[in-house]
Amino acid sequence: MLIINKLEFSQNFRSILQQAGQIPPLPETARELLKLRNDPEANLEQLTGIIEKDPALAAFIMKYARMSIFGYGSRINSVHLAVSLVLGFNTALNLALGITSSGYLKLPNHGALGRIRIWNQALECAALCRELCHVMTEKHLANCDLLYLSGLFHNFGYFLFGHLYPKEFSYLNDLVTRYPEQDARALQLQVFGITHDTIGMYLIKSWDLPEEIAVAVAEQNFPDYSGKHAPYVKLLAIANRMLHDDTQIDGCPYIDTLSLMDCLGIDPHTAKSVQEKVRGCRNEFHMLAQDLAA
Repeated sequence: MLIINKLEFSQNFRSILQQAGQIPPLPETARELLKLRNDPEANLEQLTGIIEKDPALAAFIMKYARMSIFGYGSRINSVHLAVSLVLGFNTALNLALGITSSGYLKLPNHGALGRIRIWNQALECAALCRELCHVMTEKHLANCDLLYLSGLFHNFGYFLFGHLYPKEFSYLNDLVTRYPEQDARALQLQVFGITHDTIGMYLIKSWDLPEEIAVAVAEQNFPDYSGKHAPYVKLLAIANRMLHDDTQIDGCPYIDTLSLMDCLGIDPHTAKSVQEKVRGCRNEFHMLAQDLAA
């Protein structure tokens, strides 16, 4: 059994997170994508050019675009078609950014917190965030592309945890795998004194991604949050609850999911249809997650 001084570990981890240059920087391809994302003059050819430079990334983007949720299947035989016909510029760029930014962070493939499971959750959550955003009546409250990225990055704190502290993360992965009935975040607090959402917030900030994503990642377990960018927190919490069949997985059991939906103008019956749409692709998401762990 690994002996851990919780206070010492959490203080050391927070010290690393707060020091400039201690968190691994974005790899070159991710930096190119982020630069493109911030360029108002960016175009489709520039994006496909970056994606096509990485054969594995290009193959993944095409496979993602062939998912049954989109309805195009094998007709998508190029990155250009995947982006222009199916995903759109922003979704394709955001997906590519998520993949390239995490690829060099070391993490075991298997277990409840292994790379396959984490990517599976990230892809499902991002898709559900996007679909829920599309059915919001209060569309002025949030940007669908940033909500997609919030869902994609919501558990990336695990990547950084595993990368910086592989031995301790292996212990946590084993604990969560052996005790699936226990809340993973509570276990992190109990054993390590720090959680993946806090770690993820620092990671997002160090990569200079939009503030909305950092807030959503940091506060995702507290949908009663009422500060800046609160709609992003609430929608991410809704998505996480729905992916767990409305099991109470966050820190606000006194706030029901219907109340959160009402804040954003989401009809519960429409949300249920969206949930089933995403749920119907679970096997495909799992296969995609396995590809990302290969």
